[in-house]
Amino acid sequence: MPRVKDNAFIINKIDYGESDLIITLFTAGRGKINTIGKGAKRSRRRFPGSLELFSRVAFNGFIKHPLALTRIDECQLLEPFTAIQEELRSYFCGCYFLEIVNRCCAERQANQALFNLLNDLFTFLATVPHNRNFNCRIRLFELQIITLLGFKPQLSFCLDCGRGLDTDRFFYFSPQTGGLVCKSCQPRHPAAFSVSRGTINMLNEAHRLDDELRNKLNFTPQVERESARLCRALLRWHSGCDFKSLKIMERYTENDLPVAVPEPTMTITKNLGQNQPLRFP
Repeated sequence: MPRVKDNAFIINKIDYGESDLIITLFTAGRGKINTIGKGAKRSRRRFPGSLELFSRVAFNGFIKHPLALTRIDECQLLEPFTAIQEELRSYFCGCYFLEIVNRCCAERQANQALFNLLNDLFTFLATVPHNRNFNCRIRLFELQIITLLGFKPQLSFCLDCGRGLDTDRFFYFSPQTGGLVCKSCQPRHPAAFSVSRGTINMLNEAHRLDDELRNKLNFTPQVERESARLCRALLRWHSGCDFKSLKIMERYTENDLPVAVPEPTMTITKNLGQNQPLRFP
């Protein structure tokens, strides 16, 4: 049976029986894989505090069958990113990105660039949750992950007639086609919504920004709103579903969020009327 040894991020976990866990990992060398940790809930020796969401771990195991769950024998914690779980705003955003990876990535397709992006994202969420351009950085991470998943939007011309951006002030974005349509072609795309020239220009330039510029950049409210709508409509179309973590995240403004949350599984009462346990992704 082939042995497996790799680094990975924990993107989901589910209880299985009394002591086992089904763990979804995004690995550096194999992409997303579903694994089973036998006795993971009981063994502190083989799994010493290393199975929390967002954690970067090194694991050993074996593949019994190509279609079966990979069995993990042991995990070593490399980076826990525990600060994400201590700040609710970061936690919601982090869970949203975990859900994107879990729903949109095919299994066992290596993507080193996406693995590196997750490391950058979790580092950001763990260190600067109150940065003044926090929302802008989240939009840029959304656009990056969409590009690495192969869903990059076409934002240079109308996909129907080929009309360029210099002919209209406003274009429309069609999630189904993954790009822009002009005003004349928009009636053939009933789900398309308007996007301003400023948002289009910003998104076209976003992939050219270096880290220094990303840290300084700040979107106007219109660009932030329109870019969020575009990215999320595209992800919704390709995944075929709404993201549960995003729905919860959007219910709360920055002023509504408490400073910290003690556990990854939590109960929130504010604005919901009654206790409702929230589990992500």
